[in-house]
Amino acid sequence: MTKVKAEAALSLNQNLFQIQFEDRVLDLTPREYDLLAVLMQESQRVVGRAELLRRVWVQGKPLVRVVDTYICRLRAKLQNAGHPGIAVARKRGYRLIATTDESTVAI
Repeated sequence: MTKVKAEAALSLNQNLFQIQFEDRVLDLTPREYDLLAVLMQESQRVVGRAELLRRVWVQGKPLVRVVDTYICRLRAKLQNAGHPGIAVARKRGYRLIATTDESTVAI
């Protein structure tokens, strides 16, 4: 079983295509899973929309705003589970918030 541990008690199980927060499996669509997996892998930096489109939407040409829509959905699911969520770096991209202390800091 391949498991990758990330900050703020999120864990990624690549064999089962599951992401857990603490001991709770998040109910994610395949696209939400892929997007959150990229943000977890790149948790130490801001990831731009163009990179997210390239890495998550490998087929087709979706509109840039589709990233914003999926980030909004992910934020709601993470926050409902008690996770601090995803930070926006204005005009730069997104970054997974690592700790609850960080959730009050604007980027």
